[in-house]
Amino acid sequence: MNIEKYYKYTAVSALNASLISCIPIFLFTVLFIFRHSSITYFLLLVPFGCYSVTCYSQYYLHKRRFEKVDTVFSFGQVKSILKTNTVVLSFLPAPSLRMVIFDGNGQEIGEIKDVKFSVIRWYLPFLFDRFYAKLYGFYNTEDELQYTIRMKSNRIEILNKDNKIISTIMELKTDKRSLRIFLYGENTIRMKKSFGNMEYHFEKEDGIVLAHLRKGWMPKEWSKRFMDPNLPLLTIDPHASHREVIHLYALLAKILAYTNH
Repeated sequence: MNIEKYYKYTAVSALNASLISCIPIFLFTVLFIFRHSSITYFLLLVPFGCYSVTCYSQYYLHKRRFEKVDTVFSFGQVKSILKTNTVVLSFLPAPSLRMVIFDGNGQEIGEIKDVKFSVIRWYLPFLFDRFYAKLYGFYNTEDELQYTIRMKSNRIEILNKDNKIISTIMELKTDKRSLRIFLYGENTIRMKKSFGNMEYHFEKEDGIVLAHLRKGWMPKEWSKRFMDPNLPLLTIDPHASHREVIHLYALLAKILAYTNH
């Protein structure tokens, strides 16, 4: 997938959601007419109508972006997710998480998503969906499963292709809401969150900055590819090891779940 296909996929998903939300409107209208119900009964249509209009506006927006992207540039060679230091994160509808990772050329270089997309989870509010076990797949540029990320309250387990645990991340309690500390092996990652816009800072135990995650910091030269300037931009220390990058993405899966539920 590239950013062009992403916009097209998002547009189609929004259109489908808009049409599906019209079904209860039709059913309630029929019942309202034939049963001569009160106006209160008819007000049940308002949330479905608002949602349908919102989804249709999203469809139109992404359709325009798709048509514009198709004419402004061609896509470059796909890079490795573990060797790309600045990426754009985007989110597709999913039971809890489907995070698509793009490089600066608009090419998908990886994806983290639910391993199982059970039907019932699509309709559950995220508060109820939290009772389900969280299992995410970490996929490379060829859409091949590289790792599995398993969430367990204050613990994250990273499994390899053979389904064996290769690392465990433990979250330590802190007194500050803006600070979270994660421990894996003898290594520590401190995550500081700024209030307001999405902005996370990840530091190693020696104070060296591992990564920044920010909204609204899109490079100007990328604007023709990414037409939403508020997509999260992840910048990783170029000296970070592959192991550190994998653990960083595991933490992102935890904190960004339900971004587009």
